[in-house]
Amino acid sequence: MDLEHIEIVVVGAGVFGLTVVKTYLEVHPNASITILESSNSLGGTWASDRLYPELRTNSLLGAYENPDFPMMPGDFDIKPRDHVPGTVMHEYLVQFAKTFGVLEKIQFDTKVEEVEQGADDRWIISVTRLENGEQKSKKIVADKLILATGLTGNPNMPQISGASNFDGPIYHSREFAQNKGLLKTAKNVIVYGASKSGWDAVYAYASAGVQVEWVMRESGRGPGWMTPMWVMGGKRLEYLAFTRYLTWFNPMIWGANDGYGFWKRILHGNFVGRWIVNKFWRLLEKEILDLNQFDSHREMGKLKPWSGSFWSGTNLGIHNYPTDFYEHVRKGTVRIYHGDIASISSHTVHLSTGETLKGDALHCSTGWKHMPSMKFSPPSLAIELGLPGDDGPSSSDYTSKIDAEIMSRFPVLKDQPNMTPKRDPGKIPVQDKSAPYRLYRCMIPPAHADTRKFAMAGAILTFQHPAVAQIQALWILAYLDGILPLEKSMEELQYETEKFARFGRWRSPGGYGGKFQDLAFETIPYIDDLLGDLGLKFKRKDGWLKEITEPYLPGDYKGIVGEWAEMRKEQERTEGLVEG
Repeated sequence: MDLEHIEIVVVGAGVFGLTVVKTYLEVHPNASITILESSNSLGGTWASDRLYPELRTNSLLGAYENPDFPMMPGDFDIKPRDHVPGTVMHEYLVQFAKTFGVLEKIQFDTKVEEVEQGADDRWIISVTRLENGEQKSKKIVADKLILATGLTGNPNMPQISGASNFDGPIYHSREFAQNKGLLKTAKNVIVYGASKSGWDAVYAYASAGVQVEWVMRESGRGPGWMTPMWVMGGKRLEYLAFTRYLTWFNPMIWGANDGYGFWKRILHGNFVGRWIVNKFWRLLEKEILDLNQFDSHREMGKLKPWSGSFWSGTNLGIHNYPTDFYEHVRKGTVRIYHGDIASISSHTVHLSTGETLKGDALHCSTGWKHMPSMKFSPPSLAIELGLPGDDGPSSSDYTSKIDAEIMSRFPVLKDQPNMTPKRDPGKIPVQDKSAPYRLYRCMIPPAHADTRKFAMAGAILTFQHPAVAQIQALWILAYLDGILPLEKSMEELQYETEKFARFGRWRSPGGYGGKFQDLAFETIPYIDDLLGDLGLKFKRKDGWLKEITEPYLPGDYKGIVGEWAEMRKEQERTEGLVEG
């Protein structure tokens, strides 16, 4: 078996993996670094083989791009005030990779099968590689390992009785692109799932004239929150989450040292402040519901969310469709059902409600397994690395103390909603026993923090992935280079890591907070903390008023890597003078 040595191995060529390598090459142009990518295309969610019809970003032009590589209308097929189509996003990432010398560092069609750590703490990575139509195995030895596998690469397919008898395609939304021929050939398609990818699939089929039977699990959390782009008198929804003073209305533990503690204590530390916070969220929620007009039509009413938007985290989509989504519902091209799929027979889906649905295909928008798909040897290594797993503990020795601390600071979180209000109370729910990600700053495992040989990029959900990817990449580089100080003991790192994991579980039960950091209004405070760790300024606006009222966009972080590199040079010059 071939053996190859590489100093730094990055797994995954999505937004986070590409950005990590771009950043390394800026600081270390001659670095021995490579990306292992199982697909034959870069981009992760935006890879060419995952570009299903109607796929677009939730963000408009200018809000979803790397700070150092703006997406210009003259260079890409995009207009101002447009949502970025998936095809344009893919091309943008290809050009990004070419511009920063990343493309040549990617080994495509190379799947990581297993990761183990040798006696010398180096990583032994077993891969299979497609060469000339044949699968070949080899091992790579790496000094440092960065997993950038993301959270949408390992499909979660439901196990349904009788699936083999369907006599038609059953596929996950990840394979929508490979099954897009159904847009022309199918008469009826059953879509299972109410996530944003489910909405996208329903729109794509209905727009093509295909009758859609849309099934949402009664045992699940129901329809996700969908909102128009413009709310609160013409403000862009995504901007609300990135405007500093509006983040104060959100209970959070990120950004504790941002200098605005006084205002946050006023809003969360007394009855009157909490009333104001509650009023803000209720008004925002009411406006979203009113704009959607769910009560205007019987079928539309079935799309009304089952729990409050306050608890949804990033489980919120934006109507980025070129025509009215709801028109397909009103005219009957889309029919909606609340029920679980109990069994399947030939071209027929049988629901727990007793209803039967006919379809040429079953499209499953049923989410993702939130753990990387490769094996770890021994299996306990995954838990040591802070990764989720069925064998990992769902809580820790600190849990009770941490929960008491969180509830004391944010009493509003005590009143947790029932996220599955239509589940049959007589049935015992299937419990997700897998451990959540336990990563300090969402990137490094406390147990391996001192070795500085492993990091995770992208184990996080936000509405501003490219900008967050850039800040994370710089933080990881400084950490692995041994420059970033970790001024905490092992116990302190473990406690803080567990505290943030627990906070997510209480803050975003309607999103993914129980599994990993699900940051909506928390994104800017999270970036603040990372920049503070790096010794860089995080208040980057011109003047205090703009600082709190203008939204933060990728351009606000332009040149952050060069800024950090210059700061390091100045520190080294100062240290040299002192020593001299």
